[in-house]
Amino acid sequence: MENYNLVKHNYKMFCGFEGSDFIASEFALKVILKIIKKYNITNVLELGLGIGSISDTVLKDSKNTGRKINYVGTEKNEFCLNALKKNVGDYDKIELFSELNQIKNKKFQLIIIDGYDDTLNEIVSFCDENAIIFIEGDRKGQTNTILEIFPNHKYVNVISLNKNKPYGHGECKPNNYVGGGQLIFINPTFKMKLFWFKEKISTSIMRKIRLLEL
Repeated sequence: MENYNLVKHNYKMFCGFEGSDFIASEFALKVILKIIKKYNITNVLELGLGIGSISDTVLKDSKNTGRKINYVGTEKNEFCLNALKKNVGDYDKIELFSELNQIKNKKFQLIIIDGYDDTLNEIVSFCDENAIIFIEGDRKGQTNTILEIFPNHKYVNVISLNKNKPYGHGECKPNNYVGGGQLIFINPTFKMKLFWFKEKISTSIMRKIRLLEL
């Protein structure tokens, strides 16, 4: 199954699950898979696993492509912990912790922030040298915290011109634009800087197009 079809299928499926009001958007899932493929990501940390829409999508993509993924995540909400067991097909492949500070001696190429973690300031010790951080949605407070921690960062708010699907939940009102995310390269390579630059231009153009529709 191609990435786009996988994302579309999984997003729609998770929208039908209990507790799906604030799952990652379809666009956010596509961005995550794009980053994993482009930078050959093998070690992923997700802060706030929720009901499993991101982890299930990444692990399914890993199985489909034959790409090895070491997936570590934090979650302490009892409802979400029970949902993960039911919703994530390869649940046993997630190394699960309640808090970030319980994880020892691990570095990650990609860190996905999809929930609140009051130990966020400790994230620096879990980052690979050229780690990428993706913060799903707006989450301005968390974004500002991360930007302050990594002064050499390159940051872009990635968005799209896609509209929400009728089956979307929570704040996903039909005819509104799909939610994006905050993409942060903490210590970017030249290749990462080029990608960041292209995304900055793309975002700027799409913002102007959105304004024309107002």
